[in-house]
Amino acid sequence: MKITKIAMAMLFAAIIVSSCKTVNDALDVTFDTSFKTDLNIDVPAGTKADINGSFSESATIDPMGDPNVAKYADNIKSFEITAITGKIVAINKDVNITNFNISVASATKNASWNFPSVAVTQGTELTLSNDDGQWDTINSILGDKDVFTVTASGVTDQDDVQFTLQITIDTRVTANPL
Repeated sequence: MKITKIAMAMLFAAIIVSSCKTVNDALDVTFDTSFKTDLNIDVPAGTKADINGSFSESATIDPMGDPNVAKYADNIKSFEITAITGKIVAINKDVNITNFNISVASATKNASWNFPSVAVTQGTELTLSNDDGQWDTINSILGDKDVFTVTASGVTDQDDVQFTLQITIDTRVTANPL
């Protein structure tokens, strides 16, 4: 009889513990958000004709600038990137870019993509894949909730070019308010 009572008590305790975790997980809040920045790139006119133009432009993103991230900052369980894209949203003339590099970096982590040659026109879209684990690195950067830097650099086949590259990092955030 004593053994039955002890076994019942242990079973009851196990049910309560597993139920608490299930209830806790059921209270998770999941929301989608996008972190965006525009890189305004200006390759000035050269003093001679046919001068290629190098460029490097950076901007910062503060994850805490998103109201939901700020609201749940202390309770965020994970960031999960669903897509990262670069899009030319404005350009004064079509160009080819070589050694086109886009990077996302914090003080201690870096993810980058290199495009050897890209023809750039209004609306050109670049998919920034997870081929080398870049998304995992950026998930970690976002998890730190610190400001990070997005940089684009390369060489155009013309000078006197201005274009805007919009970088968008789409994420799904899971938080638990408990």
